[in-house]
Amino acid sequence: MDPAASHLLGELIRGRAVAALATLHEGLPFASMVPYAIWHDPVGERLLFVTHVSRLSAHTRDMLESPQVCLLITAPEAVLDGGPPPQALPRVSIPAVASFVDREHPDHGPLARAYLERFPFAADWFQLGDFSIVAFTPSGSSRFIAGFARATTVSAAELRAAVSRGREG
Repeated sequence: MDPAASHLLGELIRGRAVAALATLHEGLPFASMVPYAIWHDPVGERLLFVTHVSRLSAHTRDMLESPQVCLLITAPEAVLDGGPPPQALPRVSIPAVASFVDREHPDHGPLARAYLERFPFAADWFQLGDFSIVAFTPSGSSRFIAGFARATTVSAAELRAAVSRGREG
């Protein structure tokens, strides 16, 4: 992936706070919206997308039944403001595996901190028994659309590198 596309991909993922989450619901495709934070392990070998979900949600039950999911992150629409047509909006589709992270797991604390740094208002929800941290591990290749007729397949390593660029710490 060329440096400009990598930069755009990283900016897109770091700059958005919500993703469309695709799951299987009773055997059929189902989409919902989830807020997400990004977490890198200390040595930069793992990139995880982190969310905090209630077990009362349909998408949570779906992930428990089938952890294969897909995240879609898109640039904001600006058509009404004279921006590009929707087909030209940058976007990335990231297949992933959803893992529920128990409070006793060593990653729980760092993942919770990453989420709360991005969404401090959610602190009280961590006290509720039906909420869980879910980590999405990208699996396979992602599909990145950098603009109209600018589609590319992105490896997990390229995705990790693009998101890692420009982050502090």
